[in-house]
Amino acid sequence: MTHMQRSAGSIPNSFFFLAGLFLRTLNKIRHRIRGYTCPRPFTGVPDTAQDVAYTLEVVNNWQGALRAYTGDDTPFHDKHVLELGPGPDLGTGMVILALGARSYTAIDRYNLAAGARPDFYRSLSQRLRTYPAYDRARQALEGLLAGRFSSWFSYRHSPGFRLDRLPQSTYQLAVSQAVLEHIDDVYDVFRMLKAILTGGALMVHEVDAGTHTRWIRRLDPLNLLRYPESLYALLKWGGAPNRLRMSEYQSVLKAEGFKRIWTCPLVAVSPEYLKRVIPALAERFKRYAPDDLAVLSFRLLAAKEEA
Repeated sequence: MTHMQRSAGSIPNSFFFLAGLFLRTLNKIRHRIRGYTCPRPFTGVPDTAQDVAYTLEVVNNWQGALRAYTGDDTPFHDKHVLELGPGPDLGTGMVILALGARSYTAIDRYNLAAGARPDFYRSLSQRLRTYPAYDRARQALEGLLAGRFSSWFSYRHSPGFRLDRLPQSTYQLAVSQAVLEHIDDVYDVFRMLKAILTGGALMVHEVDAGTHTRWIRRLDPLNLLRYPESLYALLKWGGAPNRLRMSEYQSVLKAEGFKRIWTCPLVAVSPEYLKRVIPALAERFKRYAPDDLAVLSFRLLAAKEEA
């Protein structure tokens, strides 16, 4: 696990409270005008090489986590895979198919993948030529460029994120990257997931539990926990983080009957920063265990009980 070191020790907590408040107000205005447009952790001029590298890294991380969890070297092989919130493209689906998945389905609250760049897909396809099931990825690419999908490669846009409209007891593996933290009712999503997964199906999710506002994230990664519920709700926009901590996701999964729940912290704040910020957090978060508060990102794996 990586510890993030900060260099803002001399800046008072009151400054970060007011700075975060100002930035959240701007973000709410921006999202109301422009909508949700940038789900990736980097911004700027489109960079095909960067996008391809990011896509391959995401799937590689899922694959590594599943290998550690199951001991299976080919965890995508012959699986019906569901991805929650693929974001601005369906590149992860191409990679998953190239690794031997039987099918790939993606569902997203925002129709971001409709604007994916053809040059990104072509560049990604070149990188997948050595993968064991490259022909499937190539066929998916042909469909994407022609604007069509199939029974084994599909994408659904659901503003309400209604997973219950997907076929029941169908998917053997569910994956997501920095999506769960944007969902208000995590209980509902896991309940719907349980219904559409087959018995024994697996899930791997990477969750970003830190502040998402880019500038202040670097200096004050737990800024989103400073605000009382009423104020945070007032300045919330579609897609704003739900502020759940790692232990809460574990509790939700347990309550919904998932088994073999496994969490792997990836990034945490430094002990010095945590000690300085805890007194300035909203009362709700002061009651959490310090180790739980400290985690900024983590992987979450679980299994549905065999039928």
